[in-house]
Amino acid sequence: MIKAALIENEEYLRRVRVQINVKNIIIFCIFSILLLVVSANVGMAEERYMGKLIVDKGGKYEIDNKDYVELVLDKDIVISIRLHTKAAHKDVKFSDCRKLEDDGSNFTKWYSIECRNIKSYDGKSAAWLEYYFAGAYVGISPEITPQYSMYKTLKEISGGLGLDVPSRTFIIYADNEPIFEFFCYPENIKNVQE
Repeated sequence: MIKAALIENEEYLRRVRVQINVKNIIIFCIFSILLLVVSANVGMAEERYMGKLIVDKGGKYEIDNKDYVELVLDKDIVISIRLHTKAAHKDVKFSDCRKLEDDGSNFTKWYSIECRNIKSYDGKSAAWLEYYFAGAYVGISPEITPQYSMYKTLKEISGGLGLDVPSRTFIIYADNEPIFEFFCYPENIKNVQE
């Protein structure tokens, strides 16, 4: 009788352990799904762009694949800028960015974000830059649509290069003149016309 009670008790404990394990697995799965949903929603607001340097050679445009910019935005808030250029010995960033308000100037007509204060991307040491980067600043366009003031020009240039119209532009200025112009495309979208 004691043996039968022990066997019954062991069987009961085994069923309880199985039920606890199943509950733990279910809780773990629900938690994992919730974590994925939350992280996906947080990441959805982030826009990631890769910018190609467009060089104007006397009215004939070319793509320079040695220089590029990686841009991460959340709406019109800059999360990250990484500029890779042969004009610097290491990657750089612009650390002070602000959303622009339309003041009637061409600059605020063309750009929704301005960035200043160029620094090394890694933040560990100063980046050696060409002299013309002294005082450089950046204009980042809003998302480019057919209503954008420079849409026709961008469509013509990009079409001549076999590219789609860029989603944004990233223009570096020095002494109030543009010195580098990048056409930016979402990282996950093919940007060559087929």
